[in-house]
Amino acid sequence: MLLYSDYLLKDCNSFKINAKADFLIEITSALDLENFARKKKFFNLNRVVLGNGTNILFTSDFKGVILKNNTKGIEIVFQNDDHVEIKVASGENFDDFVAYCVKNRFCGLENLSGIPGSVGGAAVQNIGAYGAEVSSVVKNVEYFDFESLEIKNIDKKDCNFGYRSSVFKNILENKTFITSVTFVLNKKFSPNIEYGNLAEIFKDVPIITPTMLRRRIIEMRNEKLPDFKTFGNAGSFFKNPELPKAKAECLKSKFPELKFYPSSNEKNVKLSAGQLIDICGFKQTPDPKVGVWENQALVVVNYGNATGRDIVSFEKKIIKAVKEKFSIELEPEVCII
Repeated sequence: MLLYSDYLLKDCNSFKINAKADFLIEITSALDLENFARKKKFFNLNRVVLGNGTNILFTSDFKGVILKNNTKGIEIVFQNDDHVEIKVASGENFDDFVAYCVKNRFCGLENLSGIPGSVGGAAVQNIGAYGAEVSSVVKNVEYFDFESLEIKNIDKKDCNFGYRSSVFKNILENKTFITSVTFVLNKKFSPNIEYGNLAEIFKDVPIITPTMLRRRIIEMRNEKLPDFKTFGNAGSFFKNPELPKAKAECLKSKFPELKFYPSSNEKNVKLSAGQLIDICGFKQTPDPKVGVWENQALVVVNYGNATGRDIVSFEKKIIKAVKEKFSIELEPEVCII
C-alpha cells in the first residue's frame, strides 16, 4: 500500500483541475484495503474512491484521503458454447476490457466502445451509449464494505441499476470500494444497431462483426466528443431529462424542433440535454476558460485554465437558462466534490 501526502491531482482527473489531496493511497488489492482499514489515522478521514477520474470534478483541494484504484486482472470463471463469465478487477480500464472482449469475440459490450473510465466506475455509473447500458451484461459486483470491513458480493438484481445510477450512487455511496465486476457475455454475436443512424450506416453490410461495430462506434464518438487529453472534460456533463408524455406534447407545441426519445418508463419520454443547451445559445457564447464543445453541447470543456469553481459557475448558468426557457431542471451526471 503506497501512501502519498499533498498529492497533485491534475493528472488524476479528466477535467485537468489543479487540485491536491491531503493524502492519496494507491490500492492494488483487497489486502491494501484491509491495511487501510487498520490505519485509523487515515480510515476516519473524509475519503473518495478514484478510478480513472473521468467523471469527477474537484472544486477545491480535497481535505481527506483519495483511494486510487489500481487493481488489475481479468479472469474467465466459466464458459460454455454460448456464454462466458469474466471477473474483472475494478481498476482495469473499461475500454481496454471492451477491446479484449471484441478480440476474443465475447459479445455485448461493443456499443460501449471508447468510453473512458474504469470497470468499477462503469458499474457505479451504469454507463450507457448507442442504445446499450453496461448493466445489461453485469452478473454481480464484489466490493469492500467500509462499515463491516468485509468483502461482499451483490447480485445484479440488487444493484438498483437505472439511468446513470446504481446502489453505489445512493444508499452505498462512499460506503464501499468496488473490487471486481463479473460480466456475462455472449459467444454468438447479434449486432445492436437500433440506435440513431447505426442501422443506416450498416444497411448495405451483409455481415457485421464485433470489430466493425466497435470501430464505427469509436469513429462516431471521436467525431462528436473532444479528447480529454487535449481539452479537459468528463464527457456528458448532464443527464438527459425525462418528462411525462403530456408535458412533452405541450413543450413540443412551443418548440417543434425538440426531439424526443423512448424512456424505460412507458409514461415518459426522454429529451436531449445537449439540444436544450444548444437552443439556449451556449455554443454561441465562447469563453476563454470554460464552454460547451462545438460538436456536442452536452460536453462542458475546460479550455486550459478553468478552476473547478469556474466550471460549477458555468454549470449553474446552463441549469438556469434551461429552466427559464423550458421549465426543465438539468441534473449533473458528473460527480462534483
